[in-house]
Amino acid sequence: MRHCWVADALDGHGVKRPGLLVEWRQAQVGWEGRVLYAAHVRPSSWTVVEEWLPAALLTPL
Repeated sequence: MRHCWVADALDGHGVKRPGLLVEWRQAQVGWEGRVLYAAHVRPSSWTVVEEWLPAALLTPL
């Protein structure tokens, strides 16, 4: 696992979220990373998101 910044998070607030990069895979359009990060889903509630994202949306911490 590695720490990373996640751009274009699920909550759509337009800020990069810190996340954990769990694994990589080769997709049809390039590399994707499976990441875990917190998203602000309600005014007073956060949740953990796990999703595959294009490598372009992930940067090292």
